Amino acid sequence: MEVDRRLGADDAFLSDPSGMDAVLARGRPFGDSGYLREQTQAAFTFRLEKMAAFLPVARPLLTALERAGEPARYRVLGDPLVRYALQQLLTRFVTGRRAALAFEVCEAVLAETAHRLTAGATSGPLRDGSPEARHVGDASRTPWIWGEGPRDDMCARAFRHVVAHEYGGAPCAPSAGDVVMLRKATRLLGEILPETSRSALGHAHVVGVTPGVGAWRGKSSSSQFRLAGAVFLNRRMFRNPWWVAEALLHECLHQKLYDFRHAHSLLARDARGTGGGTAGGLLDELRKVVALWNSPGLEAGNLWDAQRAVAAFHVYVHVALFSTLAERRAPELRAVYGPPDAPCAMTPSRTAFERAHYLGEGLRSVCWAELGPAGRRMVDWLSSVLGAVDPAPPPPGSSLHLLLDRYLAEARRIEKVPPAGALVQRLAALREAEVDSTRAVLTGLGAQEQLDVLGCVPAQPSAQDEGAAFAETRRLIADTLLRLAPDGYSLNSLCPAARVPPDEMVRQMVEASSRELAVAGGLA
Repeated sequence: MEVDRRLGADDAFLSDPSGMDAVLARGRPFGDSGYLREQTQAAFTFRLEKMAAFLPVARPLLTALERAGEPARYRVLGDPLVRYALQQLLTRFVTGRRAALAFEVCEAVLAETAHRLTAGATSGPLRDGSPEARHVGDASRTPWIWGEGPRDDMCARAFRHVVAHEYGGAPCAPSAGDVVMLRKATRLLGEILPETSRSALGHAHVVGVTPGVGAWRGKSSSSQFRLAGAVFLNRRMFRNPWWVAEALLHECLHQKLYDFRHAHSLLARDARGTGGGTAGGLLDELRKVVALWNSPGLEAGNLWDAQRAVAAFHVYVHVALFSTLAERRAPELRAVYGPPDAPCAMTPSRTAFERAHYLGEGLRSVCWAELGPAGRRMVDWLSSVLGAVDPAPPPPGSSLHLLLDRYLAEARRIEKVPPAGALVQRLAALREAEVDSTRAVLTGLGAQEQLDVLGCVPAQPSAQDEGAAFAETRRLIADTLLRLAPDGYSLNSLCPAARVPPDEMVRQMVEASSRELAVAGGLA
C-alpha cells in the first residue's frame, strides 16, 4: 500500500487509526506543512517578482520580505488581504479584467505592508493593525479572530469590502462566548488529532464569526480560494464544541489545499497555466460528481466539478479519521467537552467514510481528466490512507445509503418548519407518491413482510400535522429499504435480473421528490 511505502509503516501502525494522524500531517508533498509553506511562499514571491517589472510598489515589498524572518514572511504572505491584492493585481495585468478591489487600493495594501515590514512588523497588515487580536490557540501557528471593533484604517476597510464582495455580508463582532468556544474547539482538536490539526490550523490566518442571517443564512462555515487565508464560522452553530472543532478543521483543511494548489498542478488547467475551464455545455455537466447526499435545489447545486469534488474528498478523509478517534475517546472527554451527539452533532465516522469512498470513486470515473498530475497523485495518496483506516468500505458503485441520507435530511428540514398553504397539499400528494414508488420496489423484490410494514403508514393527518407525517413516512421508508439491503448499501443483489435495478428505482423516486420539494419551496 502506498501509505506503507511512503512512511515505512508496519501492520501494527496501520491497525491503530491514531497513527494516521502523523501520516496526514507529515506525508510529503500533500501533508507536510513546512514543505507547503515553503512552496507557497516561493510561488507568491515569484508572482511579486513578475509584477515588479511593471508595478513599482512590488519591489519595496520584495525587499522587505527578503530581509524579514521566516515567521514574518509566513504571516505576511498568508494575510488574506495581501494575497487578495496580489492576485487582483496579477489578474488585471494578465487578463485586463477589472478587479473587485480597486487598483489604487491594491497598490496601497502592498505599500502599507512593505512599510510595516520595514518598520519591524512580524505579521500582515490585518493582524498588525489589530494589536489586541485574540488567537484560537498558540499565536505562532493558529489563526486570529477578526473583531469588528473601532478599527477603521485603510486595510480594515479594504478587507470588509472584499468580504462583502465575495459573500454579500460582513462578519460580526465575536462575543466573549464565541472566543471561548473557538478556543475550546481548538483544544479538542489537539486532543483528538494533535499533528493534523496543528498542520491544518497553520494554513488559516484569520477566523471570522458570522451572524447566520442575511447573506450568511444557510452557511454553517465557509471559505474560498479567492480569499485564501480567511475562514468563517456561523455563531448560531456554536452549541457543541465537537461540531465547532470539525467545522474549524474542515475550513482550515480547505486552506491547506489552497496552499497546495498555489504551487502544484492540482487541476489540469493549473498544469496548463490557465485559469479557464474546459469547453462548456453538456461536457462540463458530464464531468461533475453528483453529491447524492445533498439536495440539488432548483439549480443542481449538488453537481460538483473537479475542484469542489477533490476539496470535499480531501476534507472527508480527514474528518473520517477525526470522527473515528473522537467517537473512541468521547467517554473520557465528555466531562470537559460534553457529548459529541449533542445538538449540532459532528459528522459520524461512518458517514464521513462513505462519502469519502464515493468521492474518490467519482473523481476517478468522472473527473480524472480534469485533475492535474499533482491532483491525481493526491487522490491516490488520500485513497491509500482511506483504505488503511476503513476496515469495511462500501461496495464500489453503491449509492442507496447516500440517497437515503438526503431523503432523511430533507424530511428533517420539512419537520422543523410546519408547512402552510399549498405546501400542505403538495406534501400529502408527494407522501402518497413515495409510498406507491416504494411499494413498487418491494413488490419487484417479493418482499411481502416489508410491504406489510409499509401498510403502517399513518392515515391522512390534519393540515398542521402533515409535516410530521411526511417526515415519519420517509423514516419508515428509509428504514424499510436499508434493513432489506443485505449489506446496507444496495438492493440490487436481491433482484439481479430486474429490467430496472431496485437501486435505480429508489434513485428515481428520491430525485423526483427532491425536485418537487424544491419547486414547492419546501426546502427554502
